[in-house]
Amino acid sequence: MYRIVLFVFLIWGVFFKGFSGEEARQVETLILSEISVSLTGKKEGIKVYLTDNMKYIIKYSKILLPVSKCQEADIVIAGKEIKDLECRRKLMVVTKYYLLKEYPNAVAAFYWHKGRPNIVFVYERLKNFGISISEKYIKYVDSEKNL
Repeated sequence: MYRIVLFVFLIWGVFFKGFSGEEARQVETLILSEISVSLTGKKEGIKVYLTDNMKYIIKYSKILLPVSKCQEADIVIAGKEIKDLECRRKLMVVTKYYLLKEYPNAVAAFYWHKGRPNIVFVYERLKNFGISISEKYIKYVDSEKNL
């Protein structure tokens, strides 16, 4: 009985550990980079404007290039509210679900829920920007009315 209990706790620890802070940031950067490639159609040199809390993305991404002004950016990645109205008009990806509801130009969200990464693409917003995403992301597309 003792061995069974020990085995169960060992398996629990291995499979349900979750990500550490640094591992989570690396996974987040990888996914945001892939989303940016899919949305912009560029494979490298994607100019991205980041909110202050998202600057760590540059540390792990070889695809995304930071710009200081959102007017120069291909895409905006927002992890918190943006006060600049010009930035709100750009193509956006957000990292909080509530920001997806707040920004009408946010075409996708990548966020963590219960320690797991989640992706949502908004069909109507993709259509407004004339963006067609790759087949591997179709299962993550949802209607704006379901937000």
